[in-house]
Amino acid sequence: MQKYVILQALHQLMLKDEAIKMKSANYVTGIAALVLSFIYISAFIYYDAVWRFPTDSDAQTKMTFIAEHQTITAVFLFITYILFGLVLSILVAGTSRMLGNASERLKSVTNAFGYLWVGLVIASGMIAISGVSYAIGIAQTDAQKALDAWALLMTIAQSIGGDNEIVGAVWVILVSVLALKADVFSKKLNYLGITVGVAGVATITSVVIFKELFGVLQIIWFFWLGLCFMRQPSEQAKV
Repeated sequence: MQKYVILQALHQLMLKDEAIKMKSANYVTGIAALVLSFIYISAFIYYDAVWRFPTDSDAQTKMTFIAEHQTITAVFLFITYILFGLVLSILVAGTSRMLGNASERLKSVTNAFGYLWVGLVIASGMIAISGVSYAIGIAQTDAQKALDAWALLMTIAQSIGGDNEIVGAVWVILVSVLALKADVFSKKLNYLGITVGVAGVATITSVVIFKELFGVLQIIWFFWLGLCFMRQPSEQAKV
């Protein structure tokens, strides 16, 4: 009898310890989702309100502008791409853990898209940062050639992780669909995620509004998801 009581007490302690670890992991994942939403907001503010590129000027003026803003540009490229990708990896791992009751095969596909998005975003940022430095170096001898090189490298960087959002959009859709099946998160959040994903897939078209819509809805989705994760595990992360 005494042995049974001791074993039961040990079992309760293990369950309590597991719950604490789950709560801590969910809290970190929630913080990651909130950080991603704030990175999106900072990008909107910087590129729409601060970045004033002299579009109608000559090559020399444009390259002078790029050189003068090299440091701040590199900082924001690091934040909006490389840091975003690193934090996103935490969220991908966290959502995979939360979807524990979902189909393992579909979870594997979902994780593949999630980590692929992480890799593409980080690669995009690395190319963009290196591209700025490379173009500025050329500008000392040929401003037009430097501008052409910069435009080409930025196009490559944006194509990998900016102008179209297909990979990230598919991940959001899969997470939301699996969450609905596994009864994780709130249904409203999951339906929002599907909407976000559809808008992201639509960025392959030439309609600019889909890119803006994806960005704005993604901010809301990340923020809401973060709040869900920061709740107690026993509440199944529903808000």
